[in-house]
Amino acid sequence: MKSFILLSCFFLCAFSATCFAQPIQHQNRQLPVLDKTKSYPSKKLEFDTEVTYVPLETSKEILMGGGCKLNYASNEKFIFSDVIPGDVFIFDRNGKIYSHFNKKGGLGYTFITYIAYDEKRKELFILDGIINKIFVFSEKGVLLRSFRMLKDTHLSEIYNFDDKTLLALNEPRYGSAQAIKPYFYMAKDDGKIVGHINIELDEVNPVSMEPGENGYGFSFTHYGIPDNCKFGNDFILANRSMDTVYLLKQNKTLIPLFTQIPSVYAEHPTAASVGMITDQFLKICVSTYDVKEALKITKSGKRWRPKFGNFIFDIETGEFFEDSEKGEFTVYKVDTPKNQCYRLMQAINLVKANKKGLLKGELKEIASRLNIGDNPVLKIEKFK
Repeated sequence: MKSFILLSCFFLCAFSATCFAQPIQHQNRQLPVLDKTKSYPSKKLEFDTEVTYVPLETSKEILMGGGCKLNYASNEKFIFSDVIPGDVFIFDRNGKIYSHFNKKGGLGYTFITYIAYDEKRKELFILDGIINKIFVFSEKGVLLRSFRMLKDTHLSEIYNFDDKTLLALNEPRYGSAQAIKPYFYMAKDDGKIVGHINIELDEVNPVSMEPGENGYGFSFTHYGIPDNCKFGNDFILANRSMDTVYLLKQNKTLIPLFTQIPSVYAEHPTAASVGMITDQFLKICVSTYDVKEALKITKSGKRWRPKFGNFIFDIETGEFFEDSEKGEFTVYKVDTPKNQCYRLMQAINLVKANKKGLLKGELKEIASRLNIGDNPVLKIEKFK
């Protein structure tokens, strides 16, 4: 049998978050509509930032793989995970290692699909989407409890919502022709569903196609595509089966931001999501979710190249623009404080750039102490 083909599309973008504010609701104005096929005037957003570099501690035991990504950032801690090998790293504000554990295999997780962190309770919630189960660990990697999801749920993301609940996205991998409410709240203690957000989908677009008789299948994970995201205590809700993009406030107020055409249910679907928000502007990424077309191209022996579009939305005027920076400051599914941006800078790239004389100031001094195999440097930008 031919092997099952598993492809992932990655959108290269910077880790970031910027200041959230309540969108201005203009009276008598219809919900703005983004026409994803239309050309808009170009616009560039410029920010005055305070930059800090944090070299992450390196040792024989603490080596971060190339697939490591930032999951959580605060004024006290940074949490990273490497999803395939299963490593979790927690660093303090100065880049010193606080904890490292790997509970993959045995009675632990098989795959790190998503991580939510409650800094008050000092608990990490690790979603394993393969076995549809959530594991709860202490910061030192002690398993505290675990709970399986209901058979008819297929979680793809979880977020720390408040002191007692998680926010979860139920996203059937192979799609669904039945109406569902995709977002719900889960109790942190036992995983029970304690409420749903008032959003209902008539159907769900697939993210995967199961292998047929010829052995071919297709699946793409969209870790790099900014759909749902969290800034401070506020959330952007967007997914491949929802035409309207929403802002969810900490008090559970749900605010529609904009809608999109063509629909995400079009023959060749694309989906819009927000990757950054300020008090006036949203940055929007439009990405393809055309699983059938991707499978067709792959079976022909060609490489599937997903297309991306980047737009800016002016909340005050309802106008849309082309993003001339092509996604700069776009979030990469990171739980971050407001008004801050994070980006990993690989040691090997910094060492090479320093040898070429391309660095200066603090970054040059840091790079001069690095070896090519060291852990990355975390760049923090605070927007003034």
